Amino acid sequence: MFDPNTDPFAYYRIIGGALALLIVFLGAVEAWRMWTHPACRDFIAFWGAAKLAIGGSPALAYDPAVLHKLQTSVASFGPHESMPFPYMPAFLLLVLPFGLLSYPAAMTVWICLTLVAYLVAVKRLVPDAGLLALAFPPIVVNIVVGQNGFLTAALFIGALALLDRRPFLAGLLIGCLIFKPQLGLLFPLALLAERRWRAIAGAALSSIGVTLSGVLAFGPQTFLAWIRELPLFASIARDGTVGWVKLTSIYAAGRQAGLDAGPAFGLHVVVLCVAAAVVWRVWRSESDRLAKAAVLACATSLSSTYLFLYDQLILIVPFFWLARQRTHPAILGALWCLPIISIAQNAAPRSPVNLNPIVPVLLLALIVWKMRRDKGVPAVIATDTSPATLQAA
Repeated sequence: MFDPNTDPFAYYRIIGGALALLIVFLGAVEAWRMWTHPACRDFIAFWGAAKLAIGGSPALAYDPAVLHKLQTSVASFGPHESMPFPYMPAFLLLVLPFGLLSYPAAMTVWICLTLVAYLVAVKRLVPDAGLLALAFPPIVVNIVVGQNGFLTAALFIGALALLDRRPFLAGLLIGCLIFKPQLGLLFPLALLAERRWRAIAGAALSSIGVTLSGVLAFGPQTFLAWIRELPLFASIARDGTVGWVKLTSIYAAGRQAGLDAGPAFGLHVVVLCVAAAVVWRVWRSESDRLAKAAVLACATSLSSTYLFLYDQLILIVPFFWLARQRTHPAILGALWCLPIISIAQNAAPRSPVNLNPIVPVLLLALIVWKMRRDKGVPAVIATDTSPATLQAA
């Protein structure tokens, strides 16, 4: 029954359910297209690397020319399309079984398994969210390109859901983000702020273990091949070789707007420092777990210069916290749908405005504003924020 007085998500459930069904439909259409006419998607980097590893040449997964030759044998590529494999050998170990399947089958199974992991993690953190967890627009990007956004969001959100009850296990999940460290940059700051020593120990143990597992499985030569390939991806973040509108950072938005690298990076660092300060203050406070998770998700989305729209799936957490704080549905609805415009911007890469960072910036600003208003604190954020008093007007 529709009752906004008892259900903070009441205003969103009907539209959210419709969006979720639309996303499922689009996913089914995309899967059918991939089965009938396989094309270049991000997942083909995972699949191709796994095929080379199964064939006994894991180091060649980091040779873009060899990988491209294999990929073009099973899928159509545009004249300037290339899909190198960017991840450490431990991630290659994870995707290895998918190399036993055909490219379309492997991509379908990958999306289904990682999507389920993401939905389970959200359910653990926000049990009453329902279908809304499936209605966030970045989900479409992950389904279409077959990226690892579902997996990283599952690790990120799952760790936050477990942190109070099983901190060591939460730390183990955090450490697994070592294969995509830009999503774990601010976790150490948050854990230190709460003095979560068991979680820190778990994160250290799993990050070292994950790294060593790739080296032990494929040998040091494969690890060195990955290291030699890293400058290619550094150039993507520095020079925007894939297009600035595909990146979601403040730096990318500044470069898209015409700023030189120095000023754009300086602006990025300023925003990062502010976001990190908010994380420190909130995680030092007695705020509820969802509030802390919301702040960390926003700040993480602003932390690295190398993040894409599919990585912003973690922003579903601040949306849920703000909904529980009775933020006006029109405001949240507009921000929720803004990534749709960002997705459309990929068809117009010369657009003067990169909208991607707007969502985490405004979400973080809304969280700070609500906490300051409710607590009347003049500092960056309240340090005395007990769960009982975090009630929005």
